Amino acid sequence: MKTNSDRYTGTRLVLLGTMAGPVFHPDRFMTSQIVFVNGCGYMVDCGQGALARMNEMRIPLPRIKSMLFTHHHSDHTADYPAFVNMAWIMRPPEPVAVFGPEPIKDMHHHAVEFFRKDSDIRIAATGRDQVEHSFKITEIVEPGLILENNDVKITAAKVNHPPFELALAYRFDTADGSIVLSGDTTPVDEMARLAKGADILVHEAMFRPGIRAMLDKRDYVPPFLYDFLIDGHTDASAAGEIAAKAGVKTLVLSHLLPGDQDIADDVWINEARAHFDGSIVIAKDKMILTCDRVD
Repeated sequence: MKTNSDRYTGTRLVLLGTMAGPVFHPDRFMTSQIVFVNGCGYMVDCGQGALARMNEMRIPLPRIKSMLFTHHHSDHTADYPAFVNMAWIMRPPEPVAVFGPEPIKDMHHHAVEFFRKDSDIRIAATGRDQVEHSFKITEIVEPGLILENNDVKITAAKVNHPPFELALAYRFDTADGSIVLSGDTTPVDEMARLAKGADILVHEAMFRPGIRAMLDKRDYVPPFLYDFLIDGHTDASAAGEIAAKAGVKTLVLSHLLPGDQDIADDVWINEARAHFDGSIVIAKDKMILTCDRVD
């Protein structure tokens, strides 16, 4: 039987939220994941439901040492103000390192200001330190090496997610293997290069017929949204092609678009299988993956 501490040994990927948004669904939250390396958590994106999933999975928030954003759509950032407030209150032993493209500094400032009245009251009552001292913000202006220590090397590549000028994918290299997360992107060669030889590639995936069905249920969305979504994302077949070019061991289809439709796993798999003959996993919230298995 696994213990709670097992998830913090070696290198593990925890999928908190696996759905593209912003939509609600009872079984999926919006995009967020944590790469644990020897007990330290590196959180990539913080969509709606991320903190609830952490609480549900009994992941202590102070284990999060770094937060990395791929881009600034709300389904990747919605829980960040609450994360800032809770991380400050729970007093991590050292500042949380936050990375992301512009305007991450401005976004963080407004997250702090959102809870300013609360933090001022708590500081006056307890004498605790200022919120700003609990975070170190780094704005990424170009792809390349983001962070390196004795346990992990994190590299970023530029992907294509219009209209963002800079959207990022991240690669984690550790002693146990390599994990790559695409963020939101159209099919681009940069992803295949970043993921070359990786053990796990987590790539966004869309299913076009399902997108049309999703939009037909929502009379509040404009008619041009279908083309906007198609032009900014990667279908499962193209994700399989990228995985094959990169020679990865396992392709994980996540940030499922649409994520609120009942699309069988086999549909996603068959799309990707047209190009990729390796292991294919359809992401589910609360999945835990290592470089050699899925729990």
